[in-house]
Amino acid sequence: MSDQNQYVREYLANERTYLAYLRTALALLSLGISVNRFSLFLLERNRIPETSTSGQTLVGAEQLGIGMAVIGLLLLVWGTVHYAIVYRQIASQSFRPNILSVWVLSGIVFVAALVGFAWLFTR
Repeated sequence: MSDQNQYVREYLANERTYLAYLRTALALLSLGISVNRFSLFLLERNRIPETSTSGQTLVGAEQLGIGMAVIGLLLLVWGTVHYAIVYRQIASQSFRPNILSVWVLSGIVFVAALVGFAWLFTR
């Protein structure tokens, strides 16, 4: 019975990991769409001019929102594929952690953060 509990815990841990990917993807999608739509709303209503004398603009906010939504979609696909791979590995008792995926995902987030900071401080 303890062997079965071991597998149940592994499957549930895999599902929790997938749900974390899903929550993060939904948050990125929601925030990206919100940033995109709100920046367009402000521009259309002439609340904030496209260029102002203080140098503050909304140029790039639309692209930032689209980028966040695209990253959210990619993260959703990544999480689903990762879940399926780990599920099969647990079932066949051949699970091996994939350190490459951790480095790739961390690298993508790091580059996105650098681009975000560069965008933030150049506007």
